[in-house]
Amino acid sequence: MAIDILNDRSMNSLKDTHVNTVRNATVRSNAGADSAFGNKASTDAVDFTSSAQAMSRAFSVATASDGIDQNKVAKLKAAINDGSYQIDCDRLAGNILSSESELNAVFS
Repeated sequence: MAIDILNDRSMNSLKDTHVNTVRNATVRSNAGADSAFGNKASTDAVDFTSSAQAMSRAFSVATASDGIDQNKVAKLKAAINDGSYQIDCDRLAGNILSSESELNAVFS
């Protein structure tokens, strides 16, 4: 089962925040009317908190990534091919139940 982190619903709010951050950072005041009257043109400035900047960087890295750890995939393929990959059925069942509980909490 593939997980597409870039289309994950939990990433939508992060995406919206990033888009709004970029949009707000590029807003400039319309100083054309002021300059027509001899006033100096000015621009608005926006300062972002360090956490907003970190979130913006994290979003940029996440969107640039394919979300797949190629080294881990290669190791798993090799283990499957040579027969050394062992499935822990109890752990697998527990993870499936945990995932189902999380999904029920999100969509209920």
